[in-house]
Amino acid sequence: MSKTEPYLQTKPKYFWLVFFISLIGLLAGTYASLRFGAITYSHHDLLSTLARPELESDLQNVIIDTRLPRLLAAGLVGAGLSCAGAMMQGITKNNIADPGLLGINAGASLALVIGYSFAKELHYLLILFLCLVGASFAASLVFAFTYHNKTSNPQLALILSGAMVTTLFSAIGQAITITNKLSTTIIGWQSGGLIGTNWTMLHVIAPFILIGLAIAQLMSHQLTILSLDSTISIALGQNTQKTRLLLLGIVLILSASSIALVGNLAFIGLLIPHLVRLVVANNYRYLLPLSMLLGAGFMVWIDLGGRLINSPYETSLNAMVSLLGLPCFLFLVRRGQTYDQH
Repeated sequence: MSKTEPYLQTKPKYFWLVFFISLIGLLAGTYASLRFGAITYSHHDLLSTLARPELESDLQNVIIDTRLPRLLAAGLVGAGLSCAGAMMQGITKNNIADPGLLGINAGASLALVIGYSFAKELHYLLILFLCLVGASFAASLVFAFTYHNKTSNPQLALILSGAMVTTLFSAIGQAITITNKLSTTIIGWQSGGLIGTNWTMLHVIAPFILIGLAIAQLMSHQLTILSLDSTISIALGQNTQKTRLLLLGIVLILSASSIALVGNLAFIGLLIPHLVRLVVANNYRYLLPLSMLLGAGFMVWIDLGGRLINSPYETSLNAMVSLLGLPCFLFLVRRGQTYDQH
């Protein structure tokens, strides 16, 4: 047995404790999101509506047709972005990598702006396709700039390339938006929000996120090996290039699907995996499910907070994520937490 195998097989000490705490938080957020909002319903009203969802009523219109799809979308987006961020950090061996920081969000946004410049209304499947194409193009540029130019610090080059592509694509997107007068069409999408989420949108986009999450978990052991030193990965028999491309494809599907569902939302894929690493280090068989669960609960509570802070008006998700996420991330940076990449 190689000296890396015990590390790959050992279950983190507090895994189940953190798992159940995160699960309880998600369930509590689910209950609160369905019950509270601009209109608050009693516990009895909530249970009676959930027991007979087919019964037409004002309660059914709000709880089943408005709040429930929004709740599911928040959970899926939180899980998808958190998983994508954790995977990106493993693929690049860079703990500050994130789909938003690497230009993926900007690429999806630019593609969507171009799509809206040709048509005022886009089918949800076309929105997903445009986001995927834009995200893939942006990611390709970032990796091309980073790895085709040999540098002594590829991690720094990756972040700088991501910042450059993000700035460029954002500027082009803003120019197209102003030229074609698309501000009212995409302003809600750019700020991140779930206000327009419906069952039709979920039926189209949710399967892509669920499939991406399932494949990510199936590939978690390979991701753990990939995150190790390259010589160790090759010695363990891994085709690192093929594995990296496959995992990157999963990241793009998760990111593009989440962005298509909720809009341009960053920082979650950076924050949540860092918090989970306090417990499970870089063993992705445990890091990914915890990131999904914690990310889902985080987004559910963030969305609820955005609905309640200035009810009946809504606070954008980007503002809420920054308000709560940035102090947490600064705490982690100040604490000087380091993660063993072995």
